[in-house]
Amino acid sequence: MSAGALLILKPDILAGPYARCPAASARDTVRGLLRVYEPEATRTFEVDTSEQAVTWALTNIDRKVRARDWYVRTLHAPGPRLAALRDLLAEPVLNPPGDGHVATSDLVRGIADAFGFTVTDRRRTRCTRRDFLGLYADNTHFTRLAGSLCGYLVDQEVEIYRYAGQEELSTLHIAKEMVRRVVRYPTSHYDAVENLLHVSDPGARDWTYFLNTAFREQDAAA
Repeated sequence: MSAGALLILKPDILAGPYARCPAASARDTVRGLLRVYEPEATRTFEVDTSEQAVTWALTNIDRKVRARDWYVRTLHAPGPRLAALRDLLAEPVLNPPGDGHVATSDLVRGIADAFGFTVTDRRRTRCTRRDFLGLYADNTHFTRLAGSLCGYLVDQEVEIYRYAGQEELSTLHIAKEMVRRVVRYPTSHYDAVENLLHVSDPGARDWTYFLNTAFREQDAAA
């Protein structure tokens, strides 16, 4: 179960060119998730590149399903969850007036809601070097990558959500994969740096860090 999972919205989902995305791409992201859980259903995409982007995401998801026992394409409550995703396609948040764009963060939160996750805590903060090390301690020995990650995150705002829910841990990871591919398509095969969002599972090193710093410090200040 996924009580307490963290979802971190990175700087490029809060500001810059990926803070907003075409509503059609947002809806296609949801259609891509429906294809994950209903592969036999026919889905028509609105954006020309979405078919390729969803195929790319499915390839990555399949690879992770084969490699990791906990990474599964099942839902504990498929009926309500998939119905909520279908309903999300028609909701005002993905069908805005005006320029036809939506906040990418609204798309992510809408998907998490559809999967039955609820926010138990949240914090928007400026990422320090200490936070950067807490998030990417396992990657910082790669010098060039570490420098890029540091420049991308340090002194930039991030938003951290703590979620509770009854679905598998992999559900938010699958959503993360689909959002990255459809919203950012085309992108490089190795996109470890500017990739919109991060999911941290209970007990993981980065999860422990943020629970013991960001949220504990927030509670102490309250």
